[in-house]
Amino acid sequence: MFMDLFTTLIALGVAALVFAYAYWQDKREREPGQVSLIPYTMIQILAVVTCLVLLAHLVTLISGAPFRGRLGG
Repeated sequence: MFMDLFTTLIALGVAALVFAYAYWQDKREREPGQVSLIPYTMIQILAVVTCLVLLAHLVTLISGAPFRGRLGG
């Protein structure tokens, strides 16, 4: 299953929005003693990793050559 350019851009935008929402929720002030039950920092990390993978995929779509890595495998 391959993603085309349009689908990759949409997924990249969704991942960026998820990161922005998690960042906003993480920086929100809470009353003392109130604990957040959702780990927004972990959501931010996963969103950044997703964005990096999608950006690498976007480079392969634009250049037309698959990314082979350092070892050329």
